[in-house]
Amino acid sequence: MKFGYKAQVVDNQDGVVVDHNIEIGNPADAPMLAPAIKRIKQRTGKAPGAVTADRGYGDKSVEDELIRLGVTKVVLPTRGKPTAARRQLQKRRSFQRLVKWRTGCEGGISCLKRDFGWTRTLIDGIEGVRIWCGHGVFNHNLVKIAALLG
Repeated sequence: MKFGYKAQVVDNQDGVVVDHNIEIGNPADAPMLAPAIKRIKQRTGKAPGAVTADRGYGDKSVEDELIRLGVTKVVLPTRGKPTAARRQLQKRRSFQRLVKWRTGCEGGISCLKRDFGWTRTLIDGIEGVRIWCGHGVFNHNLVKIAALLG
């Protein structure tokens, strides 16, 4: 039996978490991204304009799926050695800007862990973990939105 959970967090440019997911064990990152974007699209009625993530998501099939879902700018650094054409793409200022923004998002994940209970759940089982983390996201978003309003 596998122990532990893997969390995925999707936030917007304001740091508000717009989607999160908890899975048992340590599933691969790449297959988790398109379903998150589908959930966001279902909730908001439109796909995000831009999506960026770390190398763990850097798979051509993921990029193609996001474009098919309506995302206009996909910034996913590739795993392994990129081709010459891909290196040119990844050197563009717009690509680098979104990569740097994504790096800054790591602070939001640390905040969820430190301030909103994502380090350790006090409710057992996958459903308990999802409830616990959902409450953390709710409280995090309340703080973020209150700061944006005032």
